[in-house]
Amino acid sequence: MKKITALLLALMMVFAFAACGSSSEPEAEPETTTEATDTSHHVSGLVEDLSNAQLSIFTEANQELVFNIENADIQSDDGIKAGDTATVEYTGKISNGDTSGCEVTSVIDVAGAETIIEGKVESVDDDDTVTISSNGRNYSFKAKNTSSFKKGDSVKIKYAGIIDGDDTSHAYVRAMEIAKEPVDTETKTETAKNAVSIKAVDENVWASTEVNIRAEADVSSDKIATVKKGTKLTRTGILSNGWSRVEYKDKDRYIASSYLTTKDPAKKATKTKTATKTATKTKTKTETKSATKTETKSVTKTETKTATNTDPTETKTEPTETQTDPTETQTDPPTETDPPTETDPPEPETATVQGVVTDIGANSLTLDNGTEYNIKGAQCDVSGDEAIGLTVAVEYIKGTTDAVHVYAVGGDKSLGAENESGGMGGALPIVIIIVLLAIAAAAAAVVIRNRRKPQA
Repeated sequence: MKKITALLLALMMVFAFAACGSSSEPEAEPETTTEATDTSHHVSGLVEDLSNAQLSIFTEANQELVFNIENADIQSDDGIKAGDTATVEYTGKISNGDTSGCEVTSVIDVAGAETIIEGKVESVDDDDTVTISSNGRNYSFKAKNTSSFKKGDSVKIKYAGIIDGDDTSHAYVRAMEIAKEPVDTETKTETAKNAVSIKAVDENVWASTEVNIRAEADVSSDKIATVKKGTKLTRTGILSNGWSRVEYKDKDRYIASSYLTTKDPAKKATKTKTATKTATKTKTKTETKSATKTETKSVTKTETKTATNTDPTETKTEPTETQTDPTETQTDPPTETDPPTETDPPEPETATVQGVVTDIGANSLTLDNGTEYNIKGAQCDVSGDEAIGLTVAVEYIKGTTDAVHVYAVGGDKSLGAENESGGMGGALPIVIIIVLLAIAAAAAAVVIRNRRKPQA
């Protein structure tokens, strides 16, 4: 009886110590955060000015932003000019229009589409502002060398940018000259009623950046859709107010001309890719042929090193010499290998950025950094007016503004959420220890009582 009791007591003590050891809480995993400063963003807009490495743009969200591009990689065919469309790639954060926390990495400049407007000079001010009347409206332009123009002159103005109604603050004069024939401002046509003339065209154009398609040629008009950079469209008309008429789903719609280009971006990319492959193939032939002309002595031992790229295999042959009489041999170049079989493209790489929601719609969400994300098809854990002012994390596909997942910071994806549902948590092991100690104490009392009984 004593041995059995002692054995039970020992087992219970072992269980007690084991429970104490298991009650220690595991080390918390380090919290991961997404640093907005390490994530690359982009914003596009109409170039307003470039001076002293300070680039000023006007975005489609009616926001004026100024970036320091002193250390940026500039991609432009003929220099950045007012009226061009520029896409700014940057790291950091835009806060209420303040870009001081941003570092610009590159600027892609697309030459602005030029539009011509004709009218009669109403006034020429000392600050080089020329006001003309056209189709019943007055338009004021900032121009150079205006001293040669006077009131009543018929003029032709070529500009880049946008005229919104009679607002010309984002229209930039490229050229201004006296019209050869007087301008008839009283022409009674449908376009005159709308104070906008339309030049009929039939040509293909491509979106130079992500841009909105609107129901009318006005930034306040209803937004029909948003097309991505490189989208091909058919332009049927060029308006005198800086807009283009395009066909979209068999209807006439409108896009600001400064966001369109007549150059197919796909052709340039294809040409570059073809030139690269041709150069690689030529290099492979030349190096292989020269390398296979080897010196052999009795036994020719050839060591071949093969480097495989995505283009056809490049082969280099290095000769190995032995110690017998040399015999020069000429070998034919090896047969070119077929290019590797194309595989499915990898899953798109994503990144995450945090910010405060300033606007949210059915298919878009805008953060306080000025970037508008496309949330159509994305998993969105926030919605409605309640989301305005909320700090959220946006997981999006790199190189685009297409969101994959939007969730509030501290929501379902926040670390530690699982720890809150642990019920009693660490209290359960303590209860077990107390029960085991009570059982051990009772067993010890039984042993002591048995020892005190007199022997028979």
